[in-house]
Amino acid sequence: MTSSTVPTAPIPVDDFRRLRSELRRAMPPEAFKHQPHRGVIALALVPVMMALVWAVASGRLPWWACLLISFTLGQMLITVGFAAHEALHHSVFRSKALEDVLGWVGFSPFLVTPGTWRAWHVQAHHSAANIHVRDPDILPRQHEWRTQWFARVIHFLSAGSGSWLSYLSFTFFFTAQGQAFLWFYSGQPQFKQVRMNRVRERVLTVLLALGWGALGWAMGPRGALYALILPHVFGNITLMIYIATNHWLQPASETVDNPFVNTASVTTHPVMDLIHWNFSYHQEHHIFPAMSPRFAPLLREHLRTLNPEASIVYPHLKALRMLYSRPALYAADGRTLVGPEGTPSVTTEELRRRLERPSMSLLNQEA
Repeated sequence: MTSSTVPTAPIPVDDFRRLRSELRRAMPPEAFKHQPHRGVIALALVPVMMALVWAVASGRLPWWACLLISFTLGQMLITVGFAAHEALHHSVFRSKALEDVLGWVGFSPFLVTPGTWRAWHVQAHHSAANIHVRDPDILPRQHEWRTQWFARVIHFLSAGSGSWLSYLSFTFFFTAQGQAFLWFYSGQPQFKQVRMNRVRERVLTVLLALGWGALGWAMGPRGALYALILPHVFGNITLMIYIATNHWLQPASETVDNPFVNTASVTTHPVMDLIHWNFSYHQEHHIFPAMSPRFAPLLREHLRTLNPEASIVYPHLKALRMLYSRPALYAADGRTLVGPEGTPSVTTEELRRRLERPSMSLLNQEA
């Protein structure tokens, strides 16, 4: 963006359509073109993963080597899964068939079909991020916790609720979210506009579960543990440390999907950015879902030129700690997080101030 095109005053975050328009104009055309090499790289990892699964299932390796391979497989699942995420947003391949292939490879280990993902994530979540009722991934409200059994289940599992299971739930939460949408949310009136063949996706999901179960049975308990169960656990944890910090610290709305308010990015380790395809740039993804995350750092630069306050970026570990220290229900205003009985409570504005405040170590270095 040249100096002649920079607005004389920051564009307010409430004027999100103008902000998007200015950012679109500032980005190079190639940012919105397909990036097939990312899909090719992801698919090339599949035979490597199969070889690692065989090595674990052979029973010849010591437990510590199997555990290391399990963690590696978990991260490779995420690498392929994030590439599938990009593909189903139409930023990788031109061919829908290739999108489906990568979608099956990337999401089937989490029992999510490409059809379910398109309905759940692309249509439902991205059309209504952090909008009450309409976003299937949003935290419940206090009055919903009081009146709806499913809201109480979600709260019990959510980081910040204080329940014992909330400290373990990241090991399966992403998979559970997918099943919650498929079997519960997709039949709710607020999702009647979502295009999805529920019978087909449910049948395919059951077949997926049976297929993975049969493979685990054939491997035996040890092979299934290290080749299937633990990689699935590590994959869920990795996904949730992004997803939860991207949305669950932000204000909610009744009607407006404004990515300059409801979505945060995180600064994480450069190696994680490399193997996770820049998924930490999540606000940038919600601004332009069909743009390849390869160009997300450039988009952030332009956004900070237009309005630095519109760019929300938290330190990743600090945001994770905050998840477990703040309450996990929205109050009626959507800008306050509260406990079931109303206390403790904290505003999302205060959470942002705390997260963006320099650490004491940094302050000491500057002194």
